[in-house]
Amino acid sequence: MPPKGTYINLPAAKQARILTAAVREFAENGYRRASLNTMVKELGIAKGSLYQYFVNKEGLFLYVFDRFTDLVKEMLASQVKNGPSANFFTQIQEALWAGIRFIDSQPDFYRIYLRVLFEEEVPQRRALLGKVRLFSMEYFGGLCAQAQAGGIIRQDLPCPMVVFLVESVLDRFLQAYASPDHDTGLGLATLSAGDRELAVVQIIDVLKSGLSPLRA
Repeated sequence: MPPKGTYINLPAAKQARILTAAVREFAENGYRRASLNTMVKELGIAKGSLYQYFVNKEGLFLYVFDRFTDLVKEMLASQVKNGPSANFFTQIQEALWAGIRFIDSQPDFYRIYLRVLFEEEVPQRRALLGKVRLFSMEYFGGLCAQAQAGGIIRQDLPCPMVVFLVESVLDRFLQAYASPDHDTGLGLATLSAGDRELAVVQIIDVLKSGLSPLRA
Protein backbone atom coordinates (compact mmCIF):
# COMPACT_ATOMS: atom_id res chain seq x y z
CA MET A 1 0.00 0.00 0.00
CA PRO A 2 2.46 2.69 -1.19
CA PRO A 3 1.87 6.42 -0.70
CA LYS A 4 -0.11 8.22 -3.36
CA GLY A 5 1.57 10.16 -6.13
CA THR A 6 0.58 13.40 -4.42
CA TYR A 7 2.93 12.50 -1.55
CA ILE A 8 5.73 11.34 -3.82
CA ASN A 9 5.52 14.65 -5.70
CA LEU A 10 5.85 16.74 -2.55
CA PRO A 11 9.13 18.56 -1.87
CA ALA A 12 11.54 16.34 0.09
CA ALA A 13 11.40 18.62 3.13
CA LYS A 14 7.61 18.31 3.40
CA GLN A 15 7.77 14.54 2.94
CA ALA A 16 10.30 14.42 5.77
CA ARG A 17 8.07 16.48 8.08
CA ILE A 18 5.10 14.18 7.49
CA LEU A 19 7.23 11.08 7.98
CA THR A 20 8.76 12.43 11.19
CA ALA A 21 5.35 13.24 12.67
CA ALA A 22 4.02 9.79 11.78
CA VAL A 23 7.06 7.98 13.16
CA ARG A 24 6.84 9.88 16.44
CA GLU A 25 3.13 9.17 16.86
CA PHE A 26 3.34 5.46 16.02
CA ALA A 27 6.43 5.04 18.22
CA GLU A 28 4.81 6.70 21.23
CA ASN A 29 1.34 5.17 20.98
CA GLY A 30 1.52 2.07 18.83
CA TYR A 31 -0.67 1.49 15.79
CA ARG A 32 -4.07 1.15 17.46
CA ARG A 33 -3.82 4.24 19.69
CA ALA A 34 -1.93 6.42 17.22
CA SER A 35 -3.99 9.45 16.20
CA LEU A 36 -4.07 11.01 12.75
CA ASN A 37 -5.58 14.07 14.42
CA THR A 38 -2.45 14.46 16.53
CA MET A 39 -0.27 14.15 13.44
CA VAL A 40 -2.11 16.76 11.40
CA LYS A 41 -2.25 19.14 14.38
CA GLU A 42 1.53 18.90 14.71
CA LEU A 43 1.95 19.40 10.96
CA GLY A 44 -0.52 22.26 10.79
CA ILE A 45 -2.49 20.72 7.93
CA ALA A 46 -6.07 19.56 7.47
CA LYS A 47 -6.82 15.91 8.11
CA GLY A 48 -8.12 15.63 4.57
CA SER A 49 -4.69 16.58 3.29
CA LEU A 50 -3.23 13.45 4.87
CA TYR A 51 -5.74 11.32 2.97
CA GLN A 52 -4.52 12.94 -0.23
CA TYR A 53 -1.15 11.36 0.49
CA PHE A 54 -2.12 7.98 1.98
CA VAL A 55 -5.19 5.78 1.59
CA ASN A 56 -5.69 5.47 5.33
CA LYS A 57 -3.90 5.08 8.66
CA GLU A 58 -2.84 1.55 7.77
CA GLY A 59 -1.28 2.74 4.53
CA LEU A 60 0.68 5.38 6.40
CA PHE A 61 1.89 2.84 8.96
CA LEU A 62 3.01 0.38 6.28
CA TYR A 63 4.91 3.16 4.54
CA VAL A 64 6.63 4.05 7.82
CA PHE A 65 7.67 0.43 8.33
CA ASP A 66 9.01 0.25 4.78
CA ARG A 67 11.16 3.27 5.56
CA PHE A 68 12.41 1.48 8.69
CA THR A 69 13.58 -1.53 6.68
CA ASP A 70 15.16 0.72 4.05
CA LEU A 71 17.11 2.62 6.70
CA VAL A 72 18.34 -0.61 8.31
CA LYS A 73 19.62 -1.83 4.95
CA GLU A 74 21.32 1.50 4.28
CA MET A 75 22.99 1.44 7.71
CA LEU A 76 24.32 -2.08 7.16
CA ALA A 77 25.51 -1.31 3.64
CA SER A 78 27.41 1.75 4.81
CA GLN A 79 29.01 0.29 7.92
CA VAL A 80 29.60 -3.43 7.36
CA LYS A 81 32.51 -4.43 5.16
CA ASN A 82 31.64 -7.19 2.73
CA GLY A 83 33.75 -9.08 0.24
CA PRO A 84 35.71 -12.33 -0.07
CA SER A 85 38.36 -11.19 2.41
CA ALA A 86 35.95 -10.01 5.09
CA ASN A 87 36.02 -12.04 8.31
CA PHE A 88 32.66 -13.62 9.21
CA PHE A 89 32.79 -12.80 12.91
CA THR A 90 34.05 -9.28 12.26
CA GLN A 91 31.09 -8.76 9.94
CA ILE A 92 28.69 -10.00 12.61
CA GLN A 93 30.28 -7.68 15.15
CA GLU A 94 30.03 -4.75 12.74
CA ALA A 95 26.37 -5.61 12.12
CA LEU A 96 25.74 -5.47 15.88
CA TRP A 97 27.46 -2.09 16.13
CA ALA A 98 25.43 -0.89 13.14
CA GLY A 99 22.29 -1.91 15.05
CA ILE A 100 23.43 0.03 18.12
CA ARG A 101 24.15 3.11 16.02
CA PHE A 102 20.77 2.75 14.33
CA ILE A 103 19.01 2.76 17.70
CA ASP A 104 21.04 5.79 18.79
CA SER A 105 20.24 7.74 15.62
CA GLN A 106 16.70 6.45 14.90
CA PRO A 107 15.20 5.48 18.29
CA ASP A 108 11.58 6.06 17.23
CA PHE A 109 11.91 3.85 14.17
CA TYR A 110 13.31 1.07 16.37
CA ARG A 111 10.47 1.52 18.87
CA ILE A 112 8.05 0.95 16.00
CA TYR A 113 9.87 -2.29 15.16
CA LEU A 114 9.49 -3.42 18.78
CA ARG A 115 5.78 -2.65 18.64
CA VAL A 116 5.41 -4.76 15.50
CA LEU A 117 7.36 -7.52 17.22
CA PHE A 118 5.22 -7.60 20.37
CA GLU A 119 1.82 -6.02 19.66
CA GLU A 120 -0.81 -8.25 18.07
CA GLU A 121 -3.06 -5.48 16.68
CA VAL A 122 -0.51 -4.20 14.16
CA PRO A 123 -1.92 -4.56 10.62
CA GLN A 124 -0.25 -7.16 8.40
CA ARG A 125 2.03 -7.98 11.33
CA ARG A 126 2.99 -11.43 10.06
CA ALA A 127 3.90 -10.06 6.63
CA LEU A 128 5.96 -7.24 8.14
CA LEU A 129 7.90 -9.60 10.38
CA GLY A 130 8.30 -11.95 7.43
CA LYS A 131 9.91 -9.14 5.47
CA VAL A 132 12.41 -8.57 8.28
CA ARG A 133 13.18 -12.27 8.55
CA LEU A 134 13.62 -12.61 4.79
CA PHE A 135 16.11 -9.75 4.75
CA SER A 136 17.93 -11.29 7.70
CA MET A 137 18.09 -14.68 5.98
CA GLU A 138 19.35 -13.16 2.75
CA TYR A 139 21.97 -11.04 4.49
CA PHE A 140 23.29 -13.42 7.13
CA GLY A 141 22.65 -16.45 4.91
CA GLY A 142 25.04 -15.04 2.33
CA LEU A 143 27.68 -14.45 4.99
CA CYS A 144 27.17 -18.00 6.28
CA ALA A 145 27.58 -19.63 2.87
CA GLN A 146 30.76 -17.66 2.24
CA ALA A 147 32.18 -18.49 5.67
CA GLN A 148 31.38 -22.19 5.36
CA ALA A 149 33.03 -22.33 1.95
CA GLY A 150 36.14 -20.79 3.48
CA GLY A 151 36.17 -23.17 6.46
CA ILE A 152 35.59 -20.28 8.87
CA ILE A 153 32.48 -21.72 10.53
CA ARG A 154 31.10 -25.21 11.04
CA GLN A 155 29.86 -26.96 7.92
CA ASP A 156 27.71 -29.44 9.84
CA LEU A 157 25.20 -26.70 10.69
CA PRO A 158 22.76 -25.68 7.95
CA CYS A 159 22.85 -21.97 7.20
CA PRO A 160 19.26 -21.44 8.39
CA MET A 161 20.39 -22.70 11.82
CA VAL A 162 23.41 -20.39 11.77
CA VAL A 163 21.21 -17.45 10.79
CA PHE A 164 18.72 -18.33 13.54
CA LEU A 165 21.46 -18.34 16.17
CA VAL A 166 23.12 -15.13 14.98
CA GLU A 167 19.83 -13.28 14.51
CA SER A 168 18.50 -14.40 17.90
CA VAL A 169 21.58 -13.20 19.76
CA LEU A 170 21.89 -9.87 17.93
CA ASP A 171 18.18 -9.09 18.00
CA ARG A 172 17.91 -9.85 21.72
CA PHE A 173 20.97 -7.74 22.49
CA LEU A 174 19.54 -4.78 20.59
CA GLN A 175 16.15 -5.12 22.26
CA ALA A 176 17.84 -4.94 25.66
CA TYR A 177 19.95 -1.99 24.57
CA ALA A 178 16.93 -0.09 23.27
CA SER A 179 14.57 -0.69 26.17
CA PRO A 180 15.04 -1.50 29.88
CA ASP A 181 11.80 -3.49 29.65
CA HIS A 182 13.63 -6.01 27.46
CA ASP A 183 16.82 -6.07 29.51
CA THR A 184 17.40 -8.92 31.96
CA GLY A 185 19.83 -7.15 34.25
CA LEU A 186 22.77 -6.34 31.97
CA GLY A 187 21.89 -2.65 31.89
CA LEU A 188 23.19 -2.35 28.34
CA ALA A 189 21.75 1.13 27.78
CA THR A 190 23.55 2.57 30.81
CA LEU A 191 26.95 0.92 30.39
CA SER A 192 29.99 3.07 29.79
CA ALA A 193 31.37 3.06 26.26
CA GLY A 194 34.17 0.75 27.34
CA ASP A 195 31.88 -1.71 29.10
CA ARG A 196 29.49 -1.72 26.15
CA GLU A 197 32.36 -2.52 23.81
CA LEU A 198 33.40 -5.37 26.12
CA ALA A 199 29.82 -6.72 26.10
CA VAL A 200 29.79 -6.71 22.29
CA VAL A 201 33.14 -8.54 22.17
CA GLN A 202 31.90 -11.12 24.68
CA ILE A 203 28.74 -11.75 22.65
CA ILE A 204 30.78 -12.29 19.48
CA ASP A 205 33.22 -14.54 21.34
CA VAL A 206 30.35 -16.77 22.46
CA LEU A 207 29.09 -17.03 18.87
CA LYS A 208 32.62 -17.75 17.70
CA SER A 209 33.01 -20.54 20.24
CA GLY A 210 29.81 -22.20 19.09
CA LEU A 211 30.15 -21.69 15.34
CA SER A 212 33.85 -22.24 14.73
CA PRO A 213 34.79 -25.61 13.19
CA LEU A 214 34.90 -28.49 15.65
CA ARG A 215 38.35 -29.80 16.48
CA ALA A 216 39.01 -33.51 16.50
